[in-house]
Amino acid sequence: MTTDTPATDGEETVPPGDGRQDTHVAEEKSPPDTGGAAPQTSAEQPGVDRPAPPDPPAPGRGDALGRMDQLRAAGGKPTPGDSGGKDESWRHADDPPRGDAGPDPVFSNVGQTAYGDHAVLVNIQLPDGRRVTILRSQRTPAELRESENTSVTVDGFDDAVQRLKDKHVVVLRGGVGTGRRTTAELMLWRVVGIDRVVGVEDPEVTLTQLARQEGLLLKGHGTVLELPASEAVTIGTLRAFESLARNVAAYVVILDGHGDTADPTLARYTVDHTPPPPENVLRRHLLRLLRRQQRCTGGCAPCVGDCWAAFVERCVSHDRIAAELSAHPRPRQTVELAQSLASWSGIDEELEAALGGLRRRRRDLVARLLKQDSAEKTLEDPQAAPRRQAFQIAYAALHNLPLADVFDASELLLGILQAVESGTERLPRVVFDGGVDQMLHAWGGESPLAAAETGEQPRRARLADPRLLFDVLDVVWHDFDGVRLPLLVWLEELVFTRRDEVRRRAAQITGWLATYDFDEVCNGMLRQWAADERGTGRQAAAWALDVAAYDDRLVGRIQGRVLGWVRSANPLLHDTAARVYSTRIGRLAPTDTLRELRTLASRDDLNGSASVARALMDLYPVAPEETWRTLVAWNGDDLHRLRVHAARGMTLLGRLAGRAPHDGWPLLLTAVECFTPEPGELAGLWQGALGDPTTAPRAWKLLHAWLQLGDEEPVLADRMVALFSEVLVGRLVGRSRFYLRDWSRQSATARRLLTPPGNAAGNGADVPSQPTPGGNP
Repeated sequence: MTTDTPATDGEETVPPGDGRQDTHVAEEKSPPDTGGAAPQTSAEQPGVDRPAPPDPPAPGRGDALGRMDQLRAAGGKPTPGDSGGKDESWRHADDPPRGDAGPDPVFSNVGQTAYGDHAVLVNIQLPDGRRVTILRSQRTPAELRESENTSVTVDGFDDAVQRLKDKHVVVLRGGVGTGRRTTAELMLWRVVGIDRVVGVEDPEVTLTQLARQEGLLLKGHGTVLELPASEAVTIGTLRAFESLARNVAAYVVILDGHGDTADPTLARYTVDHTPPPPENVLRRHLLRLLRRQQRCTGGCAPCVGDCWAAFVERCVSHDRIAAELSAHPRPRQTVELAQSLASWSGIDEELEAALGGLRRRRRDLVARLLKQDSAEKTLEDPQAAPRRQAFQIAYAALHNLPLADVFDASELLLGILQAVESGTERLPRVVFDGGVDQMLHAWGGESPLAAAETGEQPRRARLADPRLLFDVLDVVWHDFDGVRLPLLVWLEELVFTRRDEVRRRAAQITGWLATYDFDEVCNGMLRQWAADERGTGRQAAAWALDVAAYDDRLVGRIQGRVLGWVRSANPLLHDTAARVYSTRIGRLAPTDTLRELRTLASRDDLNGSASVARALMDLYPVAPEETWRTLVAWNGDDLHRLRVHAARGMTLLGRLAGRAPHDGWPLLLTAVECFTPEPGELAGLWQGALGDPTTAPRAWKLLHAWLQLGDEEPVLADRMVALFSEVLVGRLVGRSRFYLRDWSRQSATARRLLTPPGNAAGNGADVPSQPTPGGNP
């Protein structure tokens, strides 16, 4: 499923407040929102041209509030991809696949390109026409020997190696940070040799798609592949990889973090990776670090290393260190602990300082990086420090996003900082003249922010430790008091003027800052986003509150704030409240959420919005029975707009795929949390969606997609025929025969529905000779 849901053919997308009136509903008066309803302006009235905002005056020195007003005025101008105030909840899903766009004149070759000494860029073409690039890197013998020297052999390692030799493909099941990749590489070393181990880095495609690529596996080599978090391994995928591997005498280890599977056919390919005891990991890494540093830990004169073993055993048996190991037992965390203990003096009074450094060390590194050389080259380049600081903040904030976004965001931040400090937004200086390495350069040649370069294209911001993002925000917010307001202005600009990934990240960071000071951020920023006429702002408010709700202390306040928006008289706040209920905030209290969604759906200002339906869709996986009962009740309600919201919710749920072992089925035909919709109720919702002019175009497209799934599996096809024989009756007979005749050319399931004995759709009813106006029969 995509995060944005598109508009249907024939269904007008209108902003909240412009919905069609259908049935008058007398509503109980409720207290208005404390923020007050936003007055309707010309920008909110259909058919009234929005006046262009005035040119912003030149910012004054230190006038951050004036700068914020200027940025808001500029944000009112239409920007690429902006909704212009219209609802965006139906956006994008009906866009044609990228493969339909025709060949790319620049990147049209499929093959391999050398990238560095030990890496190859593999260009592959997917069945849908998309071309993607993956990086296949080879581990050097020196790297593998270092891994062997610092790793602890896990239980069952020899059996896993033997299974890899027999099957050519093994699924190594274990969580991230458990040392599973090291184990996989050492397994392949034992099978193919130390100089024949490769790995595919960060694939943008699923393993199912990679399994079809003939040139992916190198002859006689071993390859490590990581299963994407959203994908479940299937027996078909494993057999495809096994066939490819045997054909070229190759071996594959697939890393899977999903835990146990109920599919017994996967057992012969699966090896459970149990992390070694953390005490053994600590011993191995700490001893290795002490040997590398050649540091005496026992006051020896001269020291030949005899004191190291005693120091290591003392660390392992120390109560405080044992508690740290128990709290953070994963190998990756244990390695960090070993790094802290390698500099411990051995004095108990100084142990807390050493252990406290696990968290404080990261924060201090960030603080020193941002503050270092604040007066560097003042005479030569007074903007060197602000330029570097802006880039470092943007680099951390946009972790995992392309460097192009980092450059753009850091230039924007630098301009805001310059406007606040000197009243000049642009100085005659190239912004990034030092390059990425110099911008991230720290004392002693360290670069604590950036991870090692992987050679991926496009290049992305990669933090050495993803937790550094929170340390950067902590330092910027609490150590630089004058940066708070410019930081919020910067985030707001990113939300309203940049592409979707950047917008979402900016909103999420704003939500995290709300955990530092909820009143300042929510009252000064999020409340205005929630009442913004642009769907971009309202969605950003929902994303931000979703992140803020991870702080348990704020959950009650956030829920109360959203409830106030539901009870307000402002249609824009109504839409935002529905979007918030689509996040984990709604899933925290499903019963309360469904009650408030009914209040929102009963009003006429969300008639043209899918925000209520999206909330129902996102709520179904965690509260399937309650959500389904709500859909059924709405579908039978006398209020037309409730029936429309129910139909929208059903069509969105119909797009979701089921879970293993029925991952090729529609979710509504499978069990979720031991609940499966009753066929008669499902048929009733289908009839409502197919028969209502508002949802019919989308529902018929969804029906076609379901029938195509049935063509792939006979059991599913039988379920489809039984279900839709009950759906396509009465007033749907003529329209259904029009569609089924068209689809039956390529769909066996459609042909069964068209002419089975006793089917109401094949009872000889009159068939329209041509489609009705608008393309619908």
